[in-house]
Amino acid sequence: MLLEHPGELVTREDLRHRLWSADTFVDFDHSVNAAIKRLRDTLCDSADAPRFIETMARRGYRFIAPVDGCSVPSEIVVATVEERSKGSFVSPWVAVALLSPIVVAVVVWAVWRYPSRRIEAVERKLTANSWENPLNSAAISPDGRYIAYADNTGMYVKLIHTGETHSVPLPPSFSADVDNWSPDGSHLLVSRREQPEQSSLWSISIFGGSAHKLADHASKASFSPDGSHIAFLRADPDHDSVSQEEWIMRSDGSDQLKIASEKSETEVGAPTWSPDSQRIAYVRTNSGWAGGISSVEVNEWQKAHAETLFSDSHLSPALLWLPDGRLTYEIGDDSQNASAWMVLPQRSSNIRSLSVRITRGSGWSSQITGSADGKILLFLRNNSQTSVSVGALAASGTRLLENKRLIMDENMALPYSWTPDNKAVLFVSNRNDTPEIFKQAIDRPLAETLVTSPDEHWVWQPRLTPDGSEILYISVPKNAGVDTPSSIFAVPIGGGTPRLVLADTRIVNVQCARNPSTVCLYSTIKGKTLVTFRFDVRSGRRAEHPQIDSAAFGWSLSPDGSQMALITENHKQGKILLRSVTTRKTREMAVKGWTGLFSVDWSADGKSLFVARQDNDGEYALLNVTLDGKGFVLLRSRNCIMWAIPAPDGNLLAIPEQTSTTNAWVVENFR
Repeated sequence: MLLEHPGELVTREDLRHRLWSADTFVDFDHSVNAAIKRLRDTLCDSADAPRFIETMARRGYRFIAPVDGCSVPSEIVVATVEERSKGSFVSPWVAVALLSPIVVAVVVWAVWRYPSRRIEAVERKLTANSWENPLNSAAISPDGRYIAYADNTGMYVKLIHTGETHSVPLPPSFSADVDNWSPDGSHLLVSRREQPEQSSLWSISIFGGSAHKLADHASKASFSPDGSHIAFLRADPDHDSVSQEEWIMRSDGSDQLKIASEKSETEVGAPTWSPDSQRIAYVRTNSGWAGGISSVEVNEWQKAHAETLFSDSHLSPALLWLPDGRLTYEIGDDSQNASAWMVLPQRSSNIRSLSVRITRGSGWSSQITGSADGKILLFLRNNSQTSVSVGALAASGTRLLENKRLIMDENMALPYSWTPDNKAVLFVSNRNDTPEIFKQAIDRPLAETLVTSPDEHWVWQPRLTPDGSEILYISVPKNAGVDTPSSIFAVPIGGGTPRLVLADTRIVNVQCARNPSTVCLYSTIKGKTLVTFRFDVRSGRRAEHPQIDSAAFGWSLSPDGSQMALITENHKQGKILLRSVTTRKTREMAVKGWTGLFSVDWSADGKSLFVARQDNDGEYALLNVTLDGKGFVLLRSRNCIMWAIPAPDGNLLAIPEQTSTTNAWVVENFR
């Protein structure tokens, strides 16, 4: 097609119509990109400095080299043996040369007429644990016949073909995650969970026998393909136990060597080995509230050399290096929409154009393992669902009289505020495949769309302005990096054209008080530091001197605008900070008898707080906490109770709860 139109634009749409019929389903964008790349490779051409094929951005391609066309002979005669004897000899090489254009033409016609269709990968769900007992880890055996997995009840080995399952004998009081199999398939590498956020690394025979300890403060380990070494994560014992480092040791636990650690504002993920056992790869992730760009890093550990290959704001921490040299990684727009891809390790700013998609499965993978031949992959997938209920409060505010589900679908839904008349909840949902803002009356089954996401952006956190006339919300680019601007917009509560209030980098929270107060605050995240500004909702002007908090998890502004309540790094000790907005005088309030706090919202009258917490056994509770630190249980659940948003009159609460299932999936036929 390019040669038929030298010097002219051949659009991507033209290519699509020519190459694939209407009933052929392919990843068109990736396929065209890959085809053009192969053409350039064959011609020794370059996209950056083209000599043959030029890319016309977002439009198509153009052949820019000179073309000297010649017609194919209409008739080709091959001399017979008798003719040769008469002197009319035709060289076999001449015949081949003459036939070659016809052969090429026939092959091209056949490919065009009967396009090859990619055989789709086969995905199968191997476990069916409910949300009450999710898998916490899983790995496939080197021969691809078994999976080992662990859940709340123990550790098991399952024969994939028949489903036959046996428990793995464990020592008493031994709770562990399955990290990896030994190359010979006889042992499991497991991370034993000891104290909160601490673990140790052990080797356990699948046939029974004593467990062998390999390393302290270690987890998420992986055997090298040759079985000589183990790569693992280690918590620095001299610092915060959450701080992780990449380590290498011999398979017997000796010669432990640190090869990489967390950099400022980042965390490192579980390592995976290269086929030659000389390098490891891992994902380095921004550790702040709002995340940011995550990167795949390859480390030549014996040379103390590491380099970043590619980055993406939606990169999962799960990573696997296949025996053929390709890396398997996962990209997701949210926790319900993630896909696995394969690519040869290379530096690229647009890695997806060079990658091959493996799966389009739902959920988000926290662990990927593979068989020794690389033909079978095992994904540990989490699927979450958030529902919104409306609860009626007793007059005292310390009891929940009833709690009924408001939104009756399985899409993500997160409530952030109420309409001023107390009759409808404002929430964010991805029911149309991207986060949008909706309003649903508490006596109606259907929601009304208020704000849709513009191209390449997400909208988030609908909040009311002080007079209740407008809805404030945050707009964030889908591929936001550390320095990518986000914005706060306002839209009339009855609908209309949004107006830009202000822009800043990595805005994570915005709230306003209610009339007669005019106080509005927003926060940005800078690494692990929360920076909070006061701003004018009409002009967008902000105060010059922000409030800076280290390791703050979240905050809520009181209805009268006088105080902030903050959840900080002391949440595990059950402490909340109360700070004056004007004087910034702060006092620490201990919630008596409660720990594990993680979210806070003010009551409508400003006399108490709604606080969500989780205990060490994984049970959640919603508390009403008075300002002298007394906590009253409103709701208990094994589901994650995320927060509570009171209606302006204080009689009702909008409560989001999240349920999650985690199971193992096997993927074959993807190569």
